[in-house]
Amino acid sequence: MKPSLSTIVAAASLLYTASTVSAQSKPALKKETYDGCYSAVPGMEDRGEAQFQTVGFCQNLTVVNYNKPVMALSAGSNCWTGDELPPSKDKVGDEKCNSKCQGFGSATCGGKNFYAVYLTGTMEEVPRKDESSDSQSSASIPTPTQGAAPSTITQAGQTIVVTAPGSAEATTTPKAKGSGANKAAIAAGVVVGIVGLSALAGGLFLFMRARKRRALEEEYRRNAAISGISGGGKTDSASSVSDSRLEPSVMLQRRMSDGSIADNQDYSRRILKVTNPDGT
Repeated sequence: MKPSLSTIVAAASLLYTASTVSAQSKPALKKETYDGCYSAVPGMEDRGEAQFQTVGFCQNLTVVNYNKPVMALSAGSNCWTGDELPPSKDKVGDEKCNSKCQGFGSATCGGKNFYAVYLTGTMEEVPRKDESSDSQSSASIPTPTQGAAPSTITQAGQTIVVTAPGSAEATTTPKAKGSGANKAAIAAGVVVGIVGLSALAGGLFLFMRARKRRALEEEYRRNAAISGISGGGKTDSASSVSDSRLEPSVMLQRRMSDGSIADNQDYSRRILKVTNPDGT
């Protein structure tokens, strides 16, 4: 049975909807930014070892699965995620992060007990964890005011020292971007998914309806053909019934009668008569 046009259109619509939902549900990945090699990453979580670990694989895991702005790789195989950059005091030379990535030997993925830290690109400004003062220094550019000391900020993987001559005070304003866009993308994906499921249900309903109609038509044609074949060998039973009064022998007897039998009488049926036994 060849597929109908409605079936083909429904299948194409389903494939397009599925690809649209998949594309909208995944946030777009930006270029990761290397921040440095660290001896410790407090506050970050180890997401496990991957057999084919690379920087891109860890970034995809960090952004898509956990929506984190900071990631780190260690021992060539493990991926870490977090919301803050490690403290500056834990930063070491890049030669410490010399372990080859298990999925791409031409690149390095941290070192043994050392961590290559990257910004994933989901946030423009990422705070840095400061253990000495137990506070967070924002990555946003401060606004100088009266009487301030030099402050250190991190923006897009670069360390910037801001100094204010004379009287200046650095104020920091942490900003978190990206979560609103991700929520909008998730909501759009849900709406498109519902529309896709509705289209799929409608296509299946039309397909089953057309299939049932074709089956009924084929059954009707089959029954009609069988009735025509069986009806051709039958004869009309009414034509086989003959009137005995029209038999040739009866008609001949009527013509050769000597007058003792009335031709206008019907002798095909018995006629009862009353007869005088005396003959009178």
